[in-house]
Amino acid sequence: MHTGTTSKETPAGDGNPTAGHTDSQTVPNPPDTDKLFHTLRAAYAMHGHALHRTDPSDGTVIYWAERWGLVRYLPTIDTVRQFLEQIGGRL
Repeated sequence: MHTGTTSKETPAGDGNPTAGHTDSQTVPNPPDTDKLFHTLRAAYAMHGHALHRTDPSDGTVIYWAERWGLVRYLPTIDTVRQFLEQIGGRL
């Protein structure tokens, strides 16, 4: 089936929201958090916790901290920072 478009053409629509656009951000984690994650992971380790995350290439990143077999779900990088402060750490 031929659609009549070449590889140089782009689909219709410019990606800009229209007036009255109210959709929220679909990915709750800011981009380029790799360096921050590794810094936080080191800070967690200094306080006896292990910090993990899902693979960023799989979509939305989920974080969790472990200690003594207990797991704490941390949905965003901001909650990771907040929990670090709760356990006595800081950046």
